[in-house]
Amino acid sequence: MAYPYLLLDVFTEQAFGGNPLAVFPHAKEIDRSLLQPIARELNLTETAFVYPARSPEASAALRIFTPDAEVPFAGHPVVGAAFALEHAGLLDAGCSEIAFEVESTSVPVRLLRSTSGSLLQATMTQQRPVFLGQFPRCELVAGALGLQPSDLAITGLPCEVVSTGLPVHIVPVGGLDAMRRIALRPSRLKDVKEALGFADLFVFCFETEDPTATVHCRMFAPGFGIPEDPATGAASGALGAYLVRRKIVPEKRLTQIVCEQGIEMGRPSRVLVEVECEGDRIAAVRVGGSAVIVGEGILSV
Repeated sequence: MAYPYLLLDVFTEQAFGGNPLAVFPHAKEIDRSLLQPIARELNLTETAFVYPARSPEASAALRIFTPDAEVPFAGHPVVGAAFALEHAGLLDAGCSEIAFEVESTSVPVRLLRSTSGSLLQATMTQQRPVFLGQFPRCELVAGALGLQPSDLAITGLPCEVVSTGLPVHIVPVGGLDAMRRIALRPSRLKDVKEALGFADLFVFCFETEDPTATVHCRMFAPGFGIPEDPATGAASGALGAYLVRRKIVPEKRLTQIVCEQGIEMGRPSRVLVEVECEGDRIAAVRVGGSAVIVGEGILSV
């Protein structure tokens, strides 16, 4: 059997930046027992399989796989799938809103177009944030990152688990020097996993390389077979909620945050985050960005 797919770079406007993604637009033709082996064969951070929507309100359903596991939600496959379906002619011409069904919910996606109608940006609305608790043992986290506890403690901010659809362990560090010194230590990651239940870490600092960015980020997800992720939409949404809830960024009704990521990997990425508040309550978290088609292929099985 021959299965067509598209290859995209997501959260970037240039080829070979951002986070690579494979999208199979006609996944209903693929034996479902092959989905995980296909994701492992392509060995990208994530591979998205597109199915007909079950609900008339949705445009399509997505199943998302890392090389090691299926995940219920992820950011860059949602953004990338919007660009893939547009490229394949599977969206209504000129539409400005779509929705994707994922494992447990429907994800609305807003489409920003140029005056000529071409798709410029896709922005998803994530789930309202759930703050799952602080992780006070910064010495374990620092050891797993190959850093000193002082590299984390200097920020005065806690490590915290936040979810806007997928739990993310948010880790603040003092600056770019500490970010560049990160060297994962697998044996120490096991200590974090035993204490917390998972060992995936989203590390950020306020010192940035791009002066228009708000935060500099790195994502390590060995539990999903991803040593480092060049752009992480789900984690960026959780980080935006963290920053707003702790009043670290200027408090507004609509707070806009720019996350730079992937620079240490040679894949610079730009993730746009909006956090909408109603009084002291976070009412909505939205994450968006651009994507480029870099290739098309046929997988023969």
